[in-house]
Amino acid sequence: MNKFMKKFGVTFLVAGIIMSSLSGCSTSKNTASTKATVDTKDAVKLKMYILGDKPKDADAVYGKMNAILTQKINATIDVNFISWGDQATKYPLLFSSGEDFDLIFTATGWCYYNQMATRNGFLELTPELLQKYAPQSVKNEPKLAWEQAKVNKKIYMIPNDQDEYAYSVVGIRGDLREKYHIPAITSQAGLEKYYETIAKNEKDIVPIINGGGQNLQFPLELQANGFTGVMGTYGSDPILGYKMNDTTGKVFSIIDTPEYKDYAVKMKKYADSGYWSKSSISSKETRDDGFKAGKSASMIWNIGSVANDLKIMNAAHPEWKVEIADILPGSKKFANPYTNNGMAINANSKNSERALMALDLLRYDKDLNDITFNGVKGTHWDAVGDKEFKTLGATANFPAGNVCPWGWHTSITRTDVARPKIVPETIAKWQKNDTIHNPLETFTFDDSLVKNEMAAINTVVTQYGLPLHLGIIADPVKGAEIYSQKLKAAGLDKVMKAVQEQADKFIKSKK
Repeated sequence: MNKFMKKFGVTFLVAGIIMSSLSGCSTSKNTASTKATVDTKDAVKLKMYILGDKPKDADAVYGKMNAILTQKINATIDVNFISWGDQATKYPLLFSSGEDFDLIFTATGWCYYNQMATRNGFLELTPELLQKYAPQSVKNEPKLAWEQAKVNKKIYMIPNDQDEYAYSVVGIRGDLREKYHIPAITSQAGLEKYYETIAKNEKDIVPIINGGGQNLQFPLELQANGFTGVMGTYGSDPILGYKMNDTTGKVFSIIDTPEYKDYAVKMKKYADSGYWSKSSISSKETRDDGFKAGKSASMIWNIGSVANDLKIMNAAHPEWKVEIADILPGSKKFANPYTNNGMAINANSKNSERALMALDLLRYDKDLNDITFNGVKGTHWDAVGDKEFKTLGATANFPAGNVCPWGWHTSITRTDVARPKIVPETIAKWQKNDTIHNPLETFTFDDSLVKNEMAAINTVVTQYGLPLHLGIIADPVKGAEIYSQKLKAAGLDKVMKAVQEQADKFIKSKK
């Protein structure tokens, strides 16, 4: 989260990939044929964890979901939420404490996929299991998605089957921009001018809620400098990375770059200027709650999430004139790996077969996909043809596409008929002009030989990195140096050596 990372990405079809299937597995024409060969006479209650805060109408929506699941596979799902502010602590604790649950959202890079897979936290999804209990996923999942999901040649998640961008854009209040005669925002300097103006003139509105996973490092340091984190080396804050346009595979410590020190200094400046609350380090607010409530003047997220909130906010408060701003136009981008959103099964699940069946239905049963993405038909949304939907008055109580259904986002998922035109236009521009590729963009680090070091590094990130992100260290340059020292003491050099060795081997295997 990344999510990022939360992450509702915007999808586009890649013909030729979508029709590829999982190597070694046969296909099934429908889920009904699977039900006929699987014993479902005993009712099962599954427990699932997804990210975010529980919306007001969750119980009603999931009641509808469970009615269908009961009919189809004699199972129900108890849906539980991990708030964005608790993700870094509660997610790993579910596994270390041995909590009894079945399904969980996961992702490479920003939501612990590799870390938990190599710690035996997730059930291995063998070709036999997938063929028997998730035939529609076998039939429809791109072959590349299965390859990206492999950790030590084994699969531990079913990824979403659509391509997405996690590139950060900014949602801003157009009415406030116009009020202070600020031109359209197309740069970091323009955004800073907007923030400075809001901080000086708006008494009850802060420029941004920098808490609950906001993490400005992605747009202001990584994207701004063409850096990206190595997947599998971080839970939330990238530590090891590479240059997107460097195809040699050279890995470096992001924290030891001049750009990181510049970023830390900028965060101190922002905090001192009142761009966010002084209590952000203990805040549980999500990155968009304050924006939607009119308490902040911006939010930073991927374009799909910002566009979704834009639509909701402009419907409720058209006078706010919410806009999307790309502060780094022309910067190079990767399309996300399929594993940027996915679902895994707890290795200790007592009902793993039924969990896999339920997941297959969430992905490819039209009614279940509609309900879990958009809520109750006729209450939260209504259909517009077979592929689109429109939101209704109660959508704020179960925001369409925003209640962490991203792990089962597939080709049958509807798109919003009111989606801002800027979204497909921007995506098309990125595809044509800005998307690049790198041998390491699908590489994921296997940390099985450096588990202790990775655990120690994550502790250091929380203790020394987070305060730098929030600009509360008096001397950010010195703070960055101390942060680097603590990371090295935790074993960063050993981890970086292991990452480089695996990266070199990975690139060689692709030649």
